[in-house]
Amino acid sequence: MKQQKRNNRRKLYVVFALSGLLLLLGGSYLVYAAMTATDREENDFRVGQVETAIEEDFEIRTELPLDFSVKKEVSIKNSGTINQFIRVMVSPQVQAAIAGDAQNKQVLPLKIGTDLILEEMTAADWLDGEDGYYYYIKEAVEPKKATSKLFKKVKLSDQLRDRYHDAELIITIKAEAVNCAEFAYRDAWWQGNTPTSGPLKDADDVLKTKVDN
Repeated sequence: MKQQKRNNRRKLYVVFALSGLLLLLGGSYLVYAAMTATDREENDFRVGQVETAIEEDFEIRTELPLDFSVKKEVSIKNSGTINQFIRVMVSPQVQAAIAGDAQNKQVLPLKIGTDLILEEMTAADWLDGEDGYYYYIKEAVEPKKATSKLFKKVKLSDQLRDRYHDAELIITIKAEAVNCAEFAYRDAWWQGNTPTSGPLKDADDVLKTKVDN
């Protein structure tokens, strides 16, 4: 019982990252093109006006107790002019102070599903590709419309060890989008390959039925 009370007092400082670098974004305030000019030349297909915004609604907290759910709703809006397919990466990172070295921090591992739990996921609309991405398989997203919520809350496991105490948690959302021309998503996401097994095959089986004719 004493151990449980001690665990409840342990907290991680949380920073929900609103940073952006090309496709790496963590907020709904930035808009980006899903593919660069170089990508368009190499892939040799028209991307058109593919623009996507990450939309987040989250509860701002300076401290996050373990085993405590905090609101963080994530969806992706098509802010471009053409239909598009979307996939999302959720990338958590924990930075902890190094004893005797105030200038640097150490990065601690944090695994989604074990250490960080994404709660109230819309599993019927999103498929975990097991390649680091969640694929939106419900539909091709039309201009000015948004996907359903990927998840609505996050929670840190109460099994995290003491070395996570007073660490900083950064959750970065990376969204990628591609036009719905036939099999353009295979070129952009899978180097032109067609998956033959596993969840990526399941994603391909759905997406190929939704390409633009």
